[in-house]
Amino acid sequence: MSPTLISPSVLIVGAGPVGSVLALTLLKNGINVRIVDKEGPQVGQKGLGIQPRTLEMHRFLGTLPDILSIAKKMPICTLYKLPGGTEPLRTFELDPYEEPTPDTPYLNLTMLGQHRQQSILHRHLEKHGCKVEFFSELRSFEQFDGHVLATLVTKDSNGKDILEIIKVSYLVGTDGAHSTVRKALGLTFLGDVRDDVNMVVGDIEIHGGLDHKSWHNWGEISSKSQLVPSEVDDNVFTFIISGKEIDHAKTASGRDELVKTIASITDRKDIEFGKLVWISNYRPSIRMVNKFGDGRVFVAGDAAHVHSPAGGQGTNSGVQDSFNLGWKLALVLKGFSPPSLLDTYTEERLPVIAAMLNKSTLLLNQYFRDGKDWKRGKEFKQLGVNYRGSSALVDETVDLTKDKIQLDPYGITLNGVIHAGDRAPEAPGLQVLHSGESSTAAASLFDLFKPDHHTVLIFGPVSNGEEIASELSTYPKNLFKTVLIFPALTTSESEQSASGTQPSGVDLVLRDSNGHAYRAYSSLLGSCNIVIVRPDGVVGAIVRGVAGLRRYVNGVFATVK
Repeated sequence: MSPTLISPSVLIVGAGPVGSVLALTLLKNGINVRIVDKEGPQVGQKGLGIQPRTLEMHRFLGTLPDILSIAKKMPICTLYKLPGGTEPLRTFELDPYEEPTPDTPYLNLTMLGQHRQQSILHRHLEKHGCKVEFFSELRSFEQFDGHVLATLVTKDSNGKDILEIIKVSYLVGTDGAHSTVRKALGLTFLGDVRDDVNMVVGDIEIHGGLDHKSWHNWGEISSKSQLVPSEVDDNVFTFIISGKEIDHAKTASGRDELVKTIASITDRKDIEFGKLVWISNYRPSIRMVNKFGDGRVFVAGDAAHVHSPAGGQGTNSGVQDSFNLGWKLALVLKGFSPPSLLDTYTEERLPVIAAMLNKSTLLLNQYFRDGKDWKRGKEFKQLGVNYRGSSALVDETVDLTKDKIQLDPYGITLNGVIHAGDRAPEAPGLQVLHSGESSTAAASLFDLFKPDHHTVLIFGPVSNGEEIASELSTYPKNLFKTVLIFPALTTSESEQSASGTQPSGVDLVLRDSNGHAYRAYSSLLGSCNIVIVRPDGVVGAIVRGVAGLRRYVNGVFATVK
């Protein structure tokens, strides 16, 4: 029996990309949510870069077409000679282009500001009947055995506070670095502010003098100005001004002082400045929590970890927090999983974030201390982020407790060998032989991975697929999608196809026409030929048969009868 759900089941505090991804993940799982934000819609193109792993997440959520319709690719960087400031001294690529592969279709950074990401996500929330409540502030909350009481404050048309107390099953703070939720929960937020690094950042309109083909750079590290074109608005540029010779407080005091500083650094008189959109005097903090939640209250994104902009990991790490937590919350709320499953949120994300802080801080030091370009390694694409140390995994190909297998939680997998806890590869060009809709169109694995179910990939004979499907038939429908994948040409496949019947209980039968699936998962195709992909696109288990399947399922769905 599923428990009686409190409506809304989850209160999300903070409506940026992190909170919005969590809300959408829950809504796609049929969970009623309420999302509030004490501010209005975000202004300015903060957090420009969307890493490849985040693009994959948007694919699973169904938001990727909208993202790609307005996003831009990473431009080249141009450093200009001084004095004069118009003649290029050199150009370089901050993120050199990589040709996508069948198993990794998104390999390049995509440029789209948080405010644009946020607005896209909010439109998708509204399709599910959920509208963000702006100018609604969380004042306090209190936890009980089965629920959380939260006090919200909004203002009426006369500016008078309106108090509301709501009862929810869970509360999640995605409310930024100064998180009310984190502070009230009493989580530690250890780290420090980098006093040796100071930047003036913001957006300003420019109506002439600069093109949108480059990131424009002048000067040395002691007096550097960088103007980044907007990913959408042709008139808006982001500025990043740093250096020990800069009076940061004065520069950040307003438009006139900003324009004077930029003019003095660039030695340019032809740049036509318009309206100042926003400005901030910024020193990076490098901090993280000791755990990602307590009881029925959790934190994600900047509420849980903050760091420098080096590496472009901030928003990307935050939305991956939410994607990890969302499907687990949904299963617990529906009564399909025990509350202990939520402990794996901290277990899985804490090592990843700790490693990320180390790597992004090293990159920051190389830039500000050593004067090197911000050349990011492949690990910053987040495709190698893994949860190999998680207790929720089952891998019958190897002992995941060995150090040589766990490796770096932020690193690339060992010699291309896939293990439980790793990103599940894509495989396009799959021909549908049998399905509930009798479709014969081509398919791909990324079309199957969704945040509301586990996908069970069966590389093997019909009998194997039927045995697995029979075992899973005792569980509630729609928790699993069973997919039997034949190689390009096999006797078994030919016989099955000729019979015109679908294997009993299997949801989908595919032929790997181009061999991409068998190549992407080739390291697994021995005795362990069953791969269970979690709703967040992570390999949850690699097993030989029903016994291994039960080990994984009983660990995640322990309360299901």
